[in-house]
Amino acid sequence: MSFVTATKKKTWNYCEFPDDPEVAKLMPGFEIQYMITRDSTPDDKQAVFGHCVFPARSAHFKHKHEHAEEVVYVIKGRVINGYTDENGVDVEHECGPGTACFVKKGQPHWTRNPYSEAAEFVFAYYGVPHIDDSGYVDLRTDEQKRAAD
Repeated sequence: MSFVTATKKKTWNYCEFPDDPEVAKLMPGFEIQYMITRDSTPDDKQAVFGHCVFPARSAHFKHKHEHAEEVVYVIKGRVINGYTDENGVDVEHECGPGTACFVKKGQPHWTRNPYSEAAEFVFAYYGVPHIDDSGYVDLRTDEQKRAAD
């Protein structure tokens, strides 16, 4: 998942980023822009920042990042953010505007939007300069993978 530009700069608007075909394959109908990465920003060594719109009745299934922590901040709409705690129990919270969620490195987590309106949020990965470095692991069940194909 990558946006490569000939010009690196420190200020970006999410509208400047084209759709990423890899993201479209993994999460059809979503708008995701990885805005601040080593590809787009000079001197970025430890952070990824992005913008996302989750369509109504959509989900990004259970996954984890082996090498990065993640923070999500909801701007508009509502989502359900979930994670697996240290005891192996799945926990979910409804998150509306102004809510920030933290996921530690290696912790399984997911986001779903079961509501009738889209949700908009920003997110950041810490400890890596690019999403490809985050150690993304897809934890969907085989049934969920088949349903997506």
